[in-house]
Parts: sequence; C-alpha cells; structure tokens
Amino acid sequence: MTCSQCGHSWNEPVAACPLCTELLERRAALAPNFRDLSGRIRTIPPPADLNAALAEFDAVRQVRRARTSRRWIATVGGALAASLLAGSLLVRQQPQPRSAIVTPQPSAEAVSFLPIPYTQPIQPYERVMVVQTFVPVRALIAAGFEVRVSDPGASVQADVMVSQDGRPRAIRPVSFNMSDRRLP
Repeated sequence: MTCSQCGHSWNEPVAACPLCTELLERRAALAPNFRDLSGRIRTIPPPADLNAALAEFDAVRQVRRARTSRRWIATVGGALAASLLAGSLLVRQQPQPRSAIVTPQPSAEAVSFLPIPYTQPIQPYERVMVVQTFVPVRALIAAGFEVRVSDPGASVQADVMVSQDGRPRAIRPVSFNMSDRRLP
C-alpha cells in the first residue's frame, strides 16, 4: 500500500510525511497484540465435527455450482435459439417472381378518351354510345379542358362518349380544323 500524501510504500519509513510516520507508529504498537492473538488461536482445538461441516459446505457449494451451471447453460441455449430465430426471420429467401401475369389491357379506344371534368364517371352497368361530332373550342374551354389555340371560335372533330341518360361523359379529339367554324 502507498501513502495518499507522499506516494511512498508504507514498508519504507519516511520521516518527512506526517501521515506515514503516524501509520508506522500505530503499526508498531499493534504488532505485538496481533502476535499474541495469533498464538492464542493456535492453542484452540478445532471442533470435532469440522470435517463433517466442511464436507457439508463442499456439498452445498457443488449443488449451487451445478444449479448455476444449469442456469448458465439454459440462458446460453435460450440466447442461441433467439438469435437463430431472428437470423432466420431476417435472412429469408425472397419469393420467386411469378410468371408474367396477363392482365386485360383496355382497348386503345377506351384509353384515349378523356373524361369530361365535373361529370359523374360512367358506371360499369351503363350502356354508352360513341358519337363523332364537331365540338367548339370554347365549349371545351368552358368544360375545363386546357386548349391552346389562337382562335377560340374554331371547332374540333371528336368522338364523344354519351351515357344512356344522354349526357356526354368523355371526349376523344380526332382532328382540329381551324377553317371549319361550324357549330354542331
């Protein structure tokens, strides 16, 4: 051990450190008492059942060691099982892509029709009719379509999808004619 003030070993006398000097004096005063106590303890006979007590203590210690060993093995086994489970969940094979699934594509006519804004969509059970007509550009602009032309009085030849109640629901422009200013 070393002194907390001067850092020298307590076995080496240092006169300059008051703490070391005090500890050495106490040690010198206690040394004869410890020798006397040691001599008295040697004269006391050991208990008669000391060997039995030591054997019992050793048996209890072995049982505790076995329990601790079993617990340790169970803990390590549980941790190993948990890590294997987590690993199998994290590193699993990705499902094979299915062969190309053929989905019915809508016809070219149905794709090219533009729904007229602010009208109800055509229901699956409704009958529709396609009518080819000339539609004024100003009517398209009023319906909400963005049409970029220099003459809003021109007309567009278009296919118009009309629902069974007679209302136009979608439009497909066919051609644009600036010279034809006819209204339908």
